[in-house]
Amino acid sequence: MKRRIIVAALLILAGLSSLWLKAEAEQVRAGFAMNTIINMRVYSSNDDVLDDAYKLLAELDNMLSMYNPNSEISRINSLAGNEKLSASPEVIEVVEASKKLYDFTHGIFNPLIGSVTQLWKINRADGKIPTSESLDIAIKLSDINNLEIDDKYIFLKRPGCILDLGGIAKGYASEKIADMLKAKGVKSGIIDLGGNVYTIGKNPDGNNWRIGVRNPLEPAGSPALVLNVNDCAVITSGNYERYKIVDGKKYSHFFDTKTGESIMSDLLSVTLVTPDGSLADGLATAFMISGVDEGKKIYENLPDKPGVIFITQNEIIASENLRDIITRANQEVKFF
Repeated sequence: MKRRIIVAALLILAGLSSLWLKAEAEQVRAGFAMNTIINMRVYSSNDDVLDDAYKLLAELDNMLSMYNPNSEISRINSLAGNEKLSASPEVIEVVEASKKLYDFTHGIFNPLIGSVTQLWKINRADGKIPTSESLDIAIKLSDINNLEIDDKYIFLKRPGCILDLGGIAKGYASEKIADMLKAKGVKSGIIDLGGNVYTIGKNPDGNNWRIGVRNPLEPAGSPALVLNVNDCAVITSGNYERYKIVDGKKYSHFFDTKTGESIMSDLLSVTLVTPDGSLADGLATAFMISGVDEGKKIYENLPDKPGVIFITQNEIIASENLRDIITRANQEVKFF
């Protein structure tokens, strides 16, 4: 009798162990969306959880992409100067977050920069750059006063105005996907939307995730530094991937929102660390435009201080609140 009880107990324990192993099972999937390579890795007992994640990502892409002619943003852009459009809560949320970033950065981050980005066509090797006359027109169209938004509608007041949410959409999407996965019981995972990383909880061994920040001078080599993080976004913008070369000169996909000119400086990349994916993505874009000195001034006036890392040709500069989570760096880090 005792032996039967022991065997039964062992079977129960084996069953519980099997359930635990299923709960901790690693699920990995790669894909392509938002014009970038996607990688997701989670630990969950729900076999369909990554299906849900990719479905949500596709839905957000179909709302927020200015390059998809059927997206909400494209429909809003097509009606510029003529009609306001009822928009989904997600689009309203991203555009409102963009306007806040416009205020925080004194216009350096501008969701109406689409009239400029379309002129530059950075992703096309066409050997052309915009004329100063065309940029003057585009800058007038990017005036934030041309954007009207309330809790249901978005209206662009002048024909030719173009909403471009590329500087915030992936950060927003990564946080939304993380929230959805956590609501489905995922306690450990990592979402990577082309350098826009969001971590869920800690890794399966109970330690923080170790996220490397790419060395812009050696993109395929060892990282510039490593961060110990959990439940937050680690989002990097840099000038080393998207650019075009015309007559031997390199033009980045970051544009001066006052002149429309492409910006190339000794600032190679900016990384933001914060649970707010939209804020991280938008500020990473803004700081690449502003440069280090102006970026520090903007940072000091933010109501909540995210972590920030500036990597230039010669140095790594990081905010003091990252001192304890930077575990390894390939050179001295200067804190401010």
